[in-house]
Amino acid sequence: MKNLKAILFEDSVVKLGLILITISAGFFLMEGSGLFELTEGTAFGAFCFNYSASLVFFFVVIYKGFRRLHYWVLLLALWFISAFALNLSIPVFNTSVTWLSVVICISTISIILSVFMNELSSKMKHVVTFFLGMAFLLFIYYSVYLTSMYLIGIFAAIALGLSLHVFVPMGLAIVTFITIKRTVRGSKSLKMALGAGLLVPVIACSIFIWQWKSINNQVNLAINHNTLSEGKLPTWVVISQNIPKNAIAQRIIKAGIVYKTANLSDSWYWGDWNKASFDEPMQHDPFIVIASLFGGDLNLDEKERIKILEAMYDSRHQAQERLWSGDKLKTANVITNVKIFPEYRLAYTEKTLTVHNTEKGGVRAWAGKQEAIYTFHVPEGSVVSSLSLWIDGKEQQSRLTTKGKVESAYREIVGVEQHDPSVIHWQEGNTVTARIFPCTPEENRKFRVGITSPLRKQGDMFTYESGYFDGPSPEDATEAIQVSFSKKPESLHMPNFDEISEGVYTADRPYQPDEQITFKAPPLADMPFAFAGKGYQLKDYVPQTTNFNPEAVYLDLNASWSASELDELWPAIKTKKVYYYDGKLEALTEDNRDNVYSRMGKLNFSMFPVNEIKHPESSLLITKCAETSPNLRDLDESEFGKALTSYLPGAKQLQLYNIGTNLTPYLKALKEMRVFTYNEGDVATLQSKLTKHEFSHSQEDSTHVVLAQSGLVIEQTGDTLKAGNAPDHLLRLFAYNDIMKKVGPHYFDKTYVQPDIIDEANQAFIASPVSSLIVLETQKDYERFGIDENKNSLQNASAKSSGAVPEPGEWLLILVVIAVINFLVYKSKHVQPEL
Repeated sequence: MKNLKAILFEDSVVKLGLILITISAGFFLMEGSGLFELTEGTAFGAFCFNYSASLVFFFVVIYKGFRRLHYWVLLLALWFISAFALNLSIPVFNTSVTWLSVVICISTISIILSVFMNELSSKMKHVVTFFLGMAFLLFIYYSVYLTSMYLIGIFAAIALGLSLHVFVPMGLAIVTFITIKRTVRGSKSLKMALGAGLLVPVIACSIFIWQWKSINNQVNLAINHNTLSEGKLPTWVVISQNIPKNAIAQRIIKAGIVYKTANLSDSWYWGDWNKASFDEPMQHDPFIVIASLFGGDLNLDEKERIKILEAMYDSRHQAQERLWSGDKLKTANVITNVKIFPEYRLAYTEKTLTVHNTEKGGVRAWAGKQEAIYTFHVPEGSVVSSLSLWIDGKEQQSRLTTKGKVESAYREIVGVEQHDPSVIHWQEGNTVTARIFPCTPEENRKFRVGITSPLRKQGDMFTYESGYFDGPSPEDATEAIQVSFSKKPESLHMPNFDEISEGVYTADRPYQPDEQITFKAPPLADMPFAFAGKGYQLKDYVPQTTNFNPEAVYLDLNASWSASELDELWPAIKTKKVYYYDGKLEALTEDNRDNVYSRMGKLNFSMFPVNEIKHPESSLLITKCAETSPNLRDLDESEFGKALTSYLPGAKQLQLYNIGTNLTPYLKALKEMRVFTYNEGDVATLQSKLTKHEFSHSQEDSTHVVLAQSGLVIEQTGDTLKAGNAPDHLLRLFAYNDIMKKVGPHYFDKTYVQPDIIDEANQAFIASPVSSLIVLETQKDYERFGIDENKNSLQNASAKSSGAVPEPGEWLLILVVIAVINFLVYKSKHVQPEL
C-alpha cells in the first residue's frame, strides 16, 4: 500500500489519469443509469467532456512519457470510456446486454489495476491476471467487430478525430497482450490464472453455440415432421410446442430481431437496423453474434420468429403493428378511480394515464411525434365501456362504431394527416389495445379508459382485480387511487388505504399493477336495470349438474401434466375409450401410456382440435394448461383454422374439465364462445364426478348469461316496472357475453359482423369483436368517416353516474310533466283572479 501511495504522489501523470478516468466514468455511469433525463443534446455534451479529457491526457502522455506502457494503458482506458459515451448519442453498436456491461466494467478495471501489478499482493495478482485474460478476449472481439469501420475511421479522422474511437479496442488488445506477457513471465501459477481467464469465456461461448445448433436442429426436425405428417397446425406452432422454453432459447429466437447478428453480406455493419416489427430495443450480445456466425442460420423468417415469441413468451404487445415509433414515451402518471358495487358483484374502473415524450431536441427533434400503444390485461369477463382523450386541454369522449371503420379512420389520420385520434380494440385473451396519437415533446397526452368487471368469487368472499397494462414504461409513474363502495361491505381487506369518508378510500403511491381488494359481499340486490324496454336482473348462480357418463375421454396432454396426475386419473378412465392427440387422434392404453406421456409431456402447450371429437355430446375432454399458446386468430389461414371454421357453426356442446385454473388463450377464446361446458378442479374432484356421473349443465340461453367466476346469472326480461337505481353495467356485461356467444360459430369466417350484433354492442356501448371505440379531433372528422353519434345507447360509462337510465317513454312522460308544471306556474303568475 505504501508503494502504491508513493506511485500516486510521485507520478503526477498516473495521478492525473486516474482522476480523469474517475470523473469520466462517473459522468458515463450517470448518463447510462438514468440518474438524469438523457437526451441527444445532453448525451453529446457529456461525451464532449469525456473526449476533451482524453485529448488532454493524450498530449500529457506524448509530452511526459511516450514510451511508458502504463501511461498508454490509462489513456486507452480513458478513450474506451469516451467511445461508449459517444455511442450513447451516435450509435455505432447497440446497447450491451447486462452480462456484457458487467464484463466491460470488470475488464476496464482490470487493465487499470495492471498499472500497479508489482504493488499488488500475490492473491490479487492472480485475480487481476484471470480477468486480464477475459479482458483480452473482449478487446479482441471488439477489434474484429469494428473492422468494417476501420477505413471510415481513417478517412473521417480529419473531423476532430472522433472516428479514431473505432481503433481503441485494438489498442487495448495490444497493451493488454504486452501487460499479460510481462506479468506471467516465469510464474506457472499466474499462467494458470491467465489460462482460466481465457478458457471460461471460450467454454461459455462454446456451450451457447452448441445450444444454438441444438435448437436449430430441433427447429428443422419440427419442420420436417410437420411436413411429413401433413400437419394441420402452422409449422411455427409445432416449433413453439417442441423447442425448450428458457432464456437461451428466447434469445436465439430473438436473434436478428432484438439481438444483433453477424450479417457478413452488409457493406459496413453486421446486421440490419432495428425494425419496427417488434417493440424492444436492439441489443448487442457477443455470444449471439458469434453463434450466428458459426452455428448456422435458423430456418425461420422474422414473421415466424415473432409468432413463436407471441405464443411462447406472451410477447403480443411488443409485436403490435406500429405506424409511428414510441421509443421515447413513458407513462408519467396514473389516476385510478374505482367504483365497486358489492351487492351487484361488479366494479367499474377508470384509469386516467398521462403519456410523456422524453425527446428534448437533437437530430430527432423533427420526428418528435410518437404513437403510444397500451395493452390492458383485464379480469376474465371484463369489457371496456368508455374512452376519453384530452384535446387542447378538454376531455373528448369516444364514439362507438364497427372495428373496420375505426381502423380505416385511424390509419388515414395517423398515417397521412398526423393529428389527434385515440382508439380501443378488443383482443383475445382478456386484453384490449389502446392507441393514442400524437404524443409530442411539447405536451403530455392524457387519456382515460373505463372497464366494467365482474368480481371474482372465492367461497363467501369476493375479490376486486384491477388488471395491469403493457406499454410506455410506468417505472417512475405516480398513482393516485380512489376506491368507493355503493354499499360498504364487511371483512374489507385493503391495506395501505386511508378512509376519507364513509365507504371512500384513497392512496397515493408509486404505480402498482394488479391491485386486489377482498371483502364479504352483502346479499345480492334484486333491483334490475332497465333500458330500451328490457330489464336486466341478477340471480345467484347455483351450478346445476346433469347425468353424464362419457363414452370417450380425450386427454389434452402437455408439459403442464405431471406423471403422478396421469397415474392418479388412469384408474377412473381406463375402462373407457381414451384418446390423445399427436398430429392425429390415437388410443391411449395401459401398454403405451408411459411412452406417450414421456413424449407428450415435453410439449410447452397443446392445441387440442375439438373439431376432431366425433361425438362431443357423449365425450369428455380433460386438460391442464400453461398460460401461453397461440390465439385463435393466429390460426386463421391454417388447415387447423379452416377445420374449426367448418366445425363451429354446428358444434355440439362438449364437456371440458380443467385440472387447475389456468387456460391457454386458445381455450379461453373457445370458453368465451361457449364451445364447451366448463368444469374445473383437482384430480380427486374429477374422479368423484366420473364415479357419480355428475357434470355441469349449461344454464345459458338467449335471455341468460352465466358469470361462473362471480357466481352470477344475468337474466334479460321484458319487465321494467321494478327498475330502480341498478348500475347500467348489468346491461354491458350481459351484452358482451351474449355477443361472444353469437360470434363464436362464425369467428373464423368473419360473418359474425351482423347488424343485430352491432346494434347490441352499440346499445351497451362496449368494445367487442364487432365494435371499437374512437375519439377524433373534430365533428368534421367523424362525418367524413361516417362515424355517427351513438343513438339508443348507454354511451360512455362513468364513475359519476352508474345508475338506471330512464326509458324513452319515461323521458316523454317526464317532459310532459315538466311542460304541465311550467304551464300551471306561468298561468298562476299571469292570469288575474276575478273579483
